[in-house]
Amino acid sequence: MSETYDPEKRFNERARIYDDEIDKIIPGYRALHDISHHILKTTLPDDAYVLVGGSGTGKESIGYAIENPGWKITGFDIAEEMIKKASSKIEQNELSHRIELIHGGINDVLQEDFDGATSLLVAHFIPKEEKEEFIKQIYFRLKPGAKFIIADVCNDVDSKKFEEFLSAWESFQLQTRDKKEVEEMFSHVRKDLNYITVEETSTLLKSCGFVNIQHFWKSLLINGFVMEKAH
Repeated sequence: MSETYDPEKRFNERARIYDDEIDKIIPGYRALHDISHHILKTTLPDDAYVLVGGSGTGKESIGYAIENPGWKITGFDIAEEMIKKASSKIEQNELSHRIELIHGGINDVLQEDFDGATSLLVAHFIPKEEKEEFIKQIYFRLKPGAKFIIADVCNDVDSKKFEEFLSAWESFQLQTRDKKEVEEMFSHVRKDLNYITVEETSTLLKSCGFVNIQHFWKSLLINGFVMEKAH
């Protein structure tokens, strides 16, 4: 009997090497984060409150705070080791007064009225039946008109395109990673991620109340959307 996948356990184990490995794993990882930042930077107020879902080792939150000195950021992550690593980096950058980290999920975030929120490469770890509630809880914590950016691995797993893109993604990783590591990664990608299609994602976002939804990013199986909370 196979062990049930536990994202908290996986990311606790990977916290130490995450920053060194992630660019080798996700095609366009930096570009996705840079573009997401500039979407927020050019649309949010100078004193924005921003929610970062799956804050990881803190790179996203710290980048936002450094580049936007009037912003305050709240990040949450289920992996305690990620929170520890992020907290250390935040202290080193003397940003503790503007970045709050919460060890837990979206329901542990008590603050509301965020001007913007991100969930980058998080929701594909959430079971299908729980995705809608996760997104609704983010929606609930946003101001009317606030921006939300989400990006995830989403595709039709039964399509020919899925297999072609999976092969290309594997080839991308083999440029810089050990073959055994890549094989383990793609066993994980095939059996542990909770896929929905691009069309299902768009429908889900609309059903949660978001408007002006734009599909702004695609890199193989990874798709990004930006939208607003209805006024």
